[in-house]
Amino acid sequence: MNLDGAISLLIACIELLYIINILIYAEKSLTNKLLIATIGLLFGYQFIEFFICFMGLQNQIFIYLALLDITLLPPLGLYTVIQYTGKLKSYHKYIFLPALFFIIYYPLVLDKLAVTKCTVLYAMYNYPLGPLYATFYYLPIIGTMIILNKRWGSETDPKQKALVRYYFFGYIFTFIPGMIIALFWQTFVTAVESLLCKLAFVLATFLTIFVLKNKSKLKLE
Repeated sequence: MNLDGAISLLIACIELLYIINILIYAEKSLTNKLLIATIGLLFGYQFIEFFICFMGLQNQIFIYLALLDITLLPPLGLYTVIQYTGKLKSYHKYIFLPALFFIIYYPLVLDKLAVTKCTVLYAMYNYPLGPLYATFYYLPIIGTMIILNKRWGSETDPKQKALVRYYFFGYIFTFIPGMIIALFWQTFVTAVESLLCKLAFVLATFLTIFVLKNKSKLKLE
């Protein structure tokens, strides 16, 4: 019985429930909308990976869609946290330029995109410019964590500090364990796109809690 991609489907279903819950109960502020988009991208990747591994749809178009999805996550995360901290300027839209480069570049080398392995837990991909892509991918994440850490440390209101903690811990409990696992499990490095998105289920959970609690009433109290 083929169970490849089963974990992806499970996570996608839970993240979809998160999104539905947020759409019904959360306040529709700009920060919340951007975070809903982030959770939506995490859901989208898991759903695409399920089709790639379980349904066997390993056409380069599906691989490109998976890469397109996760490519947008780091700059969107950085853009959102800058907006949340009230530092957003018009030039911050350039945060998305590296992502735009890869989004345009990979269709030009579509025949070089490939799935090299599928398992119940993860998928492995082959794509050009891997080291450059990794640099682009992690720099915005590091930037996001630094900004959240500063916001958490500088916040004086107890309720706001507790709120920021959900946001910050979502990143910490996703990426720090990922770094530690990578030191002891070589497969994590070679399947990092897939496995990191699995760990990002933790991020989706914390962001969901944050969004549901992030209300203007709280800021006025």
